[in-house]
Amino acid sequence: MITSHDQGNAYPYSIDALVLAGTHQNPGRLIAGRNKAFLEIDGQILIRRVVDALRQAKEIDQIYVVGPAAELLAEMPGLSADVHIIDQRGKMLANCWAGIEASEDFHRNDPGVPVAERPMLVTVCDIPLVTSIAVDDFVRRSAKVDAHSGFANGMLVGVVDESVLTPFYPLADKPGIKRPYVETAEGRLRLANIYVGRPRKLTGYDFLQTGFSHRKAEDWRNVFKLAWSFFKRPQGWQAAWMTGRLQLTLMTAKKKGRFYRYLKRGNTEARLEKLISGVLGGPVSVVITPFGGLSLDVDDEEDFRILNTRFKDWMAITEATKTTGIQSSGADIGQPSNHNDNAGQKAIKMTESNNKKKNGSVDR
Repeated sequence: MITSHDQGNAYPYSIDALVLAGTHQNPGRLIAGRNKAFLEIDGQILIRRVVDALRQAKEIDQIYVVGPAAELLAEMPGLSADVHIIDQRGKMLANCWAGIEASEDFHRNDPGVPVAERPMLVTVCDIPLVTSIAVDDFVRRSAKVDAHSGFANGMLVGVVDESVLTPFYPLADKPGIKRPYVETAEGRLRLANIYVGRPRKLTGYDFLQTGFSHRKAEDWRNVFKLAWSFFKRPQGWQAAWMTGRLQLTLMTAKKKGRFYRYLKRGNTEARLEKLISGVLGGPVSVVITPFGGLSLDVDDEEDFRILNTRFKDWMAITEATKTTGIQSSGADIGQPSNHNDNAGQKAIKMTESNNKKKNGSVDR
């Protein structure tokens, strides 16, 4: 059923959310021997924190949590009817489809909204700094990028700019988290663990599992594996070259010499979007969020320790983050309220300037 939590929504209806909470098949990727969903920070397990944020978000309707069903139900008693627990199927992509198909079944008889056209938010279970405001802000930014694109994107990829992650860096007397970036012509970016997608519009969605498995770009072995896997894909040679190029840009970033500047100039967001769209077989756009905490997942035990130690300080930063004047029901984008708000304007301007190129480059 189509519902609205407010007088209007960014899309014509509130959208469903999928939370990936599967238990990793490699025991070495568990934290303290546990699925990350059940780690506790500030007296609350991570999956409950994420679910609560989604339930409070005005743009979200039904919530699908995919993971070990029995354990999820035991750890989160008394769930409301809008939270659905789906048993995990295996790897990330299989778990994604378990949640997607459950959402499609729920909305199968909704009038006027084909399930293939209905967007869905996808996130993970281990981002303790998520808030309902951050979720609503991202959905509204995504809807605006969709509107300015002139077509429904197969995937809207959340990223953060370096400027919103510097508050989480280590200090002289306090621990912090600093991770590698993708060096683009427009800035230094990092994935934000949040997406809006229409998976039926991506003919190459199977490649998402490959990309996820080799996503740690600081490891050259992963870079080579990812580049090699591109060759059998549409635009594969170009995508493989761009993967190596991004790694070279990262390696030369410290000295910031002539070669670094040359590489970085060519790493445009439009070029990256075009290549990713070709590989995934559908239109993909970048959406920049001002909420840096969405990028800080629990990647290992050190991250867990630091996030536990700095949680209250960092949640205060998250709650103080200002959003743009993006409103629901097609309202205009207002003037930026601080430097972070350039993110929404930047994403939309970049999308507008490259629509024609992208429209001609992807198979929709």
